[in-house]
Amino acid sequence: MELKVWVEGVVRVVSGLSLNTSCQDVVIALAQAIGQTGRYILILKLRGNERHLVADDCPLQHLAQLGQLATEVQFVLRRTGPSLSEGPDTSANERRLPLSRPSEPEPLKRREPQKALTFSLGPSTLPKRNKPKKDWSRSPRSSPELRASPVSFLDPVNSMKTNPSYPKDEVFRDILQQQRRLQDLEIQLQDLERETELWEQKWSSPEVTLAFAEELEELQWRVRQNEVELMQTEDWEKALQAEMEREQGMHRRLDQIHSSINDQSYEITTLQTRSAHLEEDLQVRVQTQSSLTAQQDESLKSLKQELHNRLQLGEELDVRLAESQQEMETAEERVKTGDY
Repeated sequence: MELKVWVEGVVRVVSGLSLNTSCQDVVIALAQAIGQTGRYILILKLRGNERHLVADDCPLQHLAQLGQLATEVQFVLRRTGPSLSEGPDTSANERRLPLSRPSEPEPLKRREPQKALTFSLGPSTLPKRNKPKKDWSRSPRSSPELRASPVSFLDPVNSMKTNPSYPKDEVFRDILQQQRRLQDLEIQLQDLERETELWEQKWSSPEVTLAFAEELEELQWRVRQNEVELMQTEDWEKALQAEMEREQGMHRRLDQIHSSINDQSYEITTLQTRSAHLEEDLQVRVQTQSSLTAQQDESLKSLKQELHNRLQLGEELDVRLAESQQEMETAEERVKTGDY
């Protein structure tokens, strides 16, 4: 998952987060990305109100608790001062930047749930990640509320060195830095306590209680509206499912029609091929029959010519036979008459 954080007016996206990713890890990643050391604090803004997250807070868990209001939340990374390791000469005023007071919420133009506005700056009820124990002892004022102060996540470790060769001046300097840091934390803790009192006074007033009652009533009305919309959505889903099934049936029917058209097209192609073959065979037969008829006509013509010639020859033979018979008759008459 990812988280959008405003850093100096620019939105930066921190990705690869989980519900158990702490505010300290997010601040370290952002500070490394911008390449600037110092003390930082991650602020959760909602409708003009601010909450300073502690090191062990998990931003994504806060968003999950806010529900629909999570879309209105803005996370802002604010630099509260230079790193303590930048030197002991850093002025106390630069390290003791006052915490920003939550601005008064503007009059609500529309009633919306504000269940996320009652923040608790004490120990979080969410499961905390186990942190390694620090080398220094806490002061009496370092109660669980101390975790609400800004933490310099990028400071180098300034713990006491066990090496005997470590310079004594450096050890004293580290001790002075730790003392200054504890003083800063105590001052910031006092500011947070005053801020907590202001919040408690503000949200315990009758006007706020009445506003919460009205908003609760509106929330209940919205829940009922959501239930009605959910029922309508279920009806729409059923109608959509029926329409989708009908569309699927039409697609299946269309596929069947396409398949039938393809089969009929194949049959038509086959019939056209057979018709073409039959037409070719018929043309061959017609041509063959024509050639046979021509041959028969030629043969008949020759036979007729031969018959005509033979008839003429027969007529000639008849004429000759008649002449021969006449000559024979003449000869017989001469024989009878004795003319030898």
